[in-house]
Amino acid sequence: MIRSVNSTLDFMGKPYRKGDNPSPGMGSSERGSHIAAHVWVGDPNNKYREDMGNFYSAGRDILFYCHHGNVDRMWSIWRTLKTDVPKDITDPDYLNAAFLFYDENKQLVRVKVADCIDHKKMGYDYEKVDIPWLNYRPSKKAAKTKIQNISSGAQKAEGLFPLNLKKITRVLVPKSAKGKADEVLVLENIETDATKYIKFDVFVNDEDDNAKELDKAEYAGTFAQVPHKTKSKKDTSNINLRLTELYEDIDIDDDDTIVVTLIPRSNGDDVTIGGIKIIPSPAKSA
Repeated sequence: MIRSVNSTLDFMGKPYRKGDNPSPGMGSSERGSHIAAHVWVGDPNNKYREDMGNFYSAGRDILFYCHHGNVDRMWSIWRTLKTDVPKDITDPDYLNAAFLFYDENKQLVRVKVADCIDHKKMGYDYEKVDIPWLNYRPSKKAAKTKIQNISSGAQKAEGLFPLNLKKITRVLVPKSAKGKADEVLVLENIETDATKYIKFDVFVNDEDDNAKELDKAEYAGTFAQVPHKTKSKKDTSNINLRLTELYEDIDIDDDDTIVVTLIPRSNGDDVTIGGIKIIPSPAKSA
């Protein structure tokens, strides 16, 4: 959740305004552990994984409140991290977005997002406890994987995309620059069946064709989707995965190409990825 983050938007997600695509891009705090908890708690015996496992019914489960309260907790942790990226979102469209509630006196009140960013101003704080996962970093690879050894079964991106992810796919993707680089892997125009649970994992220069473990240096990130309803049944999104730490951990500074492995975990037949590329990391901003 922290490893692939370059900005607050990477962490919390891309802006969503009137007229935008319904899913401009989830942040790392949502597409990984948050969606995983929804799916784990949803009942697999129900056709649509109700309650927690489907967007329309998740609020019926009493766990929903504390699970989404945990999002507030993640936000508070993010704001205290010692990093070189701005933490707060300054976009007035976001800060001035408002919601109407009835208060304890049955009076209708308007609350802006700007009123809620600092939880202490709302009269509560979180207990200071150890958070073991916060500074976790997978062990570095003992020996560098030679690109020649893993690229034989990989295909060039040109002509491969749009890619229907019905099977495990290995793709050769050129880096934006050779040597040490602050780069981002972009999977764009990911079209999914919005009514189904979708999940696929992304690995870089992994010798294992079907990796099961995520606590490894080659793991770059995850795309996941809770079933929900849209007008066309289709949803289109993008994900950005920062590669800086991953490059360091698998020692590929001298390579000019990487092998990206895309592993469908759920309903890969209903996923089509429009394109893949590596770009220099954008300027650090909110």
